[in-house]
Amino acid sequence: MNKPFFISTAIPYVNDKPHVGHALEYVQADCIARYHRMLGKNVFFLSGTDDNALKNVLKAEEAGKDVRAYIDEHADMFKRLLSTLSISVDDFIRTSADERHRRGAQKLWSSFKPEDIYKKEYRGLYCVGCEEFKTGKDLVNGECPEHPGKKLEEVSEENYFFALSNYQKPLEQLIEWNKLAIIPESRKNEILAFIREGLTDISISRSHARG
Repeated sequence: MNKPFFISTAIPYVNDKPHVGHALEYVQADCIARYHRMLGKNVFFLSGTDDNALKNVLKAEEAGKDVRAYIDEHADMFKRLLSTLSISVDDFIRTSADERHRRGAQKLWSSFKPEDIYKKEYRGLYCVGCEEFKTGKDLVNGECPEHPGKKLEEVSEENYFFALSNYQKPLEQLIEWNKLAIIPESRKNEILAFIREGLTDISISRSHARG
């Protein structure tokens, strides 16, 4: 059979120690990977860490530690957790320490069309916990629903943006025609509804001052 099957965990921020939620995700992903190997598929199971985040920097400063040393220390904790749980990952990649990630990012950038990327000044409310800007429709009582009680920062900065809005119709068609399969059907309908509300361009850079 030897049909390829790819699965990846999320790449957690390394601003703190891993917790039971990370362990649960690793075990769930491992079950799926092992099941598909039993079916004879050529499985590639990937995990790793997101080292490039403002929250990582803030936590290191709060702990009074060198940022790089703090990130290395916590990234190693996630790697050890995988080993402790006997998770059958095929690879583990870090977004700052691995040259492979840099090469992959460069390949991605070089594949963009000139009109895909543009620079503009952006002002908005930024959630450090989510590492993203929030719009009014994202908020509940003026707060991020994922991080209630934490004040949003009002940020103004010049960033590069990816023109995701240019790809709204092509993405919609790929999903409608099942060329991009989403299972189960209920999730497919949710994604289509989200796309049809209108896709907004996304920031793909952050200022040097904010990590």
